[in-house]
Order: sequence, then structure tokens, then C-alpha cells
Amino acid sequence: MKTGKLGFILPPQTLILLVLCGLGVLAFLVLVILPTQRLSAELDRDIENLQSRIEEQKILSPVFKSLFAKTKTAEPQSLPAPNRTKLTRAEITGVPKRLQQLAAAHHLNVREIVPEVNTLTDASSRFLIRFAASGQFSDLRGLLIDVGALPYFESIEEIDIRAVENGREFGLKIWMARE
Repeated sequence: MKTGKLGFILPPQTLILLVLCGLGVLAFLVLVILPTQRLSAELDRDIENLQSRIEEQKILSPVFKSLFAKTKTAEPQSLPAPNRTKLTRAEITGVPKRLQQLAAAHHLNVREIVPEVNTLTDASSRFLIRFAASGQFSDLRGLLIDVGALPYFESIEEIDIRAVENGREFGLKIWMARE
């Protein structure tokens, strides 16, 4: 049997063809298969991201629908603008009870209503009430409109809103007119 120069059993032309076929298979693997695997892995990551976003949207959809439905409710055509009056000293004691009734009408739980004593004794014609309640944020709007409709309401100095479990906590500093 005749052997090639290198001592192989195969002739040199067959060896060259075998090496060329091996290089062709290797080139196909490097140029076609590996980029396709990378692309496939990237597409898999994109699919996982999209699936997680779809799940997130499924979870948030009821919240969005309820908030959207609340925006569809009829709004008052104009804010109430009653004739402004001043409270007498005797009427001031009824203000905390009135604020508590307004809060209850808007499903807010009153934590405290405290008239600022220093403002009751000074020479100004107004007094400050510190109001704290908890409830849903959407209920605060109605309360603010009703407080603004009080004939002795003067202004709101501060609104403090904090997130708490099952809703929000609201703090208001409300100025009322007095004689």
C-alpha cells in the first residue's frame, strides 16, 4: 500500500479535501450556528421581559380601570362661593364638630381637631385649626370643597399627606374667620 509523504494511509489530495471540509464545517459553525444561538438567547430574554410586563399590566389593569372610572364622575360646575361671615366666640366651639361631620360624610377617619389657642386670644380676626384624618386620597378632594364652602372659612395654610397602611393620612392647617 502506498502512503503519502507524512506517513498517512490516505493520499495527500484526500487529506487536503478532508481538512477543507473540516474548515468548511467549522466556518459554518462559527458564522451561522453561533450567531443564531446568540440571537435566540437575546430573543428569549426579550420574550421573558415582555411576559413580565404583560403580567404587570394584568395586575395593574383593575387599578387603572377603577381610577379611570373615578375620573368619569361628574364634577361640580363651579366651586361654592358662599357669603363670608365671621364666627362669634360662642359659635367657635361648634367648628370642630362641623369639621368632624364633613370628614365623616367623605369617609375620612378623624384623628384630631385642635383649635390653636394662641390664635383665639390674639388681636387678629381669625383662628387656626389643626385637622388630622386618615382615609383614601380621592375622598380628600370632596372634604376640601366642603371646607371651602363654609361661610367662615378663610384659607388653608398647609396640607400634609403621608402614605400609611390602607390609605393616606392627612394633616391640614385651616384658618377660620372670627369676630
